[in-house]
Amino acid sequence: MKDTVKYGHELLDIEIPEEADLSVLLPRETDAEPAAEEEIVRNALAAPIGSGRVRDEIKPGDKVCILTNDITRLTRSHIYIPILVAELNQAGIPDQDITILFANGMHSGMEEAGMISLITEDIYRRVHVFQHNCETSPCRYVGTTSYGHEVWANQIALDADKLILTGGILVHHMAGFGGGRKDIIPGCARKDTILANHSMVVDPNAQAGVLEGNPVHQDFMEACAFTKPAFLLNVLCDDHGMICSAVAGHWEKAYLRGTELAKKRYLYPIKARPDVVIASCGGFPKDIDLRQSKKGFYNASRAVKPGGTVICLAECPEGCSKELDDPFEEWLGRFGTLEAVRAEIQRNVNMGGLNCYKVREVQDRCRLILITDLDRARMAQVGVTCRPKGELNQVIREVLSEYRRPKVLYMPQAGLTLPYCPEEERDALRKEGERSLRDGI
Repeated sequence: MKDTVKYGHELLDIEIPEEADLSVLLPRETDAEPAAEEEIVRNALAAPIGSGRVRDEIKPGDKVCILTNDITRLTRSHIYIPILVAELNQAGIPDQDITILFANGMHSGMEEAGMISLITEDIYRRVHVFQHNCETSPCRYVGTTSYGHEVWANQIALDADKLILTGGILVHHMAGFGGGRKDIIPGCARKDTILANHSMVVDPNAQAGVLEGNPVHQDFMEACAFTKPAFLLNVLCDDHGMICSAVAGHWEKAYLRGTELAKKRYLYPIKARPDVVIASCGGFPKDIDLRQSKKGFYNASRAVKPGGTVICLAECPEGCSKELDDPFEEWLGRFGTLEAVRAEIQRNVNMGGLNCYKVREVQDRCRLILITDLDRARMAQVGVTCRPKGELNQVIREVLSEYRRPKVLYMPQAGLTLPYCPEEERDALRKEGERSLRDGI
């Protein structure tokens, strides 16, 4: 099979030898004649889930704060933010009563051009615009979750009469799915609040596509409830980055409906686990650094046989992390095994440790080879195998030569496709049922 595959801003030629028993996992196609993105958003706003329309929930005189994502999440916010602002204007909310707060979480702040690209220059010039900084923005205590975590959130968001959550619902490697309640944690929360939540990454249920029993997600939901959002608008995007679905309405009910749509779009059953997965994170910005790229090779690792190999294209022009204070590379150098990272996180949690944990979790399951611009020698020192983009097809041939008739799964959009094996899930449920009967439960 020959194809071109995304790598940063490039397309690389890829060839998978014919002796491979090859399967291809592609994102589901949208309708042959999909509605315009603007129409999808307007339709969602016109048919809210679990609440009234914007004009029913927000009244003239209300000060409104819209939370939205930063530049690391290309959710087509430049499409839906102007529509949402227009909806507020029609509800009697003038521009001077509208604030947009970029929910940056623990990411670095953006330059003006970045903010404009996300919400359009027209909106940027008309309304109040701020960015959340998890270390310096004034925050206020809103409650303590059942997990014992104090929630401190941005004062600008809390001072508003009405808070609106926006963003995209994608698979998230730790919280199950992104979007919705993530505008609060990590979006506009204080650093210690974020880290307390993220320390639960070591829980076996803190996995992509999993909400039930996922403590990271449940903690998010409790924290979000403290802030009493008035409305939510979330979108789902296809493999071309275009809005293909949207939900609006009550912050919890609409969001959970959106996650059901996300499961149908982004979760993919596979019949059997392959020996080798060849994956691309999906190009820029999904492979801007190793921190973002890990989401792609994490998804790929969910498919491969234990002890198999994942070959993942991830350019990483910004190195391990574009965030200046992220000790990700330091943790990779200090903690070479999953057990070592887990033990240290339980003593001293930070973003470097959380990112390191997910890398070591993948490597604990399989061999990981990155096709990347990362420095090969330096990454070898921190336990990450890297090869340059010019050796992509050579690496594929080398790995496949280790097998007599290798089963190969090709995932050109790994960030948008999360594989799972229904047969294994059925076996696990059957074994659990047999155990329950045996134990008299």
